[in-house]
Amino acid sequence: MDFRQLESFVAIVKHGSFTKAAEGLFLTQPTLTGHIQSLENELGTVLLNRCGKTVTLTEAGEILYRYAVNILNSRELARDALAQYEGKLEGELAIAASTVPQRHILPRLLAAFNQRYPRVSFRLNQHDSKGVVQAIASSAVDFGFVGTPVCGNELEAVELCRGRLVVITPNAGRYADLEEKSLAWDELKDERFILREAGSGSRSVFLEGLAAKGLDIKDLKVTATVENPDTIKQCVMAGLGIAVVSELSVQEELRLGLLKAFYLKELDLTQRFYFVVHKNRVLSPVARAFQEFTLEYARSLPKSPAQRLEPPAFPLSC
Repeated sequence: MDFRQLESFVAIVKHGSFTKAAEGLFLTQPTLTGHIQSLENELGTVLLNRCGKTVTLTEAGEILYRYAVNILNSRELARDALAQYEGKLEGELAIAASTVPQRHILPRLLAAFNQRYPRVSFRLNQHDSKGVVQAIASSAVDFGFVGTPVCGNELEAVELCRGRLVVITPNAGRYADLEEKSLAWDELKDERFILREAGSGSRSVFLEGLAAKGLDIKDLKVTATVENPDTIKQCVMAGLGIAVVSELSVQEELRLGLLKAFYLKELDLTQRFYFVVHKNRVLSPVARAFQEFTLEYARSLPKSPAQRLEPPAFPLSC
């Protein structure tokens, strides 16, 4: 096997399509197909299931894919060592993140990294926390950022910072004139709740807080389950119900008076945000530099949650 064959194989897996992989590698589709056929003939096994436009890995393909990614990254490491172009790294990083980290942690982090390495570009994918973990484990992305603890022998999670969850309500009715910053659970237990989807970090933290109080989801009047956090805020404004969300995600709405937000007195709703890496993967020079930069960045972030409902200060108030 040669590098061209492995590059073609990895590109097809990442894009899930021969056509998109060919476009990304600037190859004709027949050329790409030829690389895969030669690779399969050489190895004496089928690597890809081809069903219409859908392409998936066979069991043999899954084994080769893990090694192929490391082989290609090792090649980049060798080039890096030979060229000795410190400060001149270039390439693309694939990053998956759940909603809050993507919107409130990554923008400043990526901008700071790009100032140091301006030739590096980014491909960002948004998933819930569970989806981020799956993307890293399958080698679809280089790194992940999530708002829930990560399990798995092959993955390692480094805590970046902490934030708090708040209950958001309409700035109307009985909540409009409330001056309190915190409310008791008994004041909210009969409200209709809008929840994030299963797999969301904020949902997990909320349900864990309820469990510590001897409650579970069955004790809530759930009126809707919504994936998009912006849709949740709009639903709360419209009076569909109340919701528990990251404090970081509602700063603008609070400033404009569109929503009210309250801490819950009896529930520990501290959310931890993590940088997730694959323990066993050989990192490309770009990925290695980003990991080192992010760990350095993490050490500069405060590890205790904010104690007031105010806009976050640089770099992150959590």
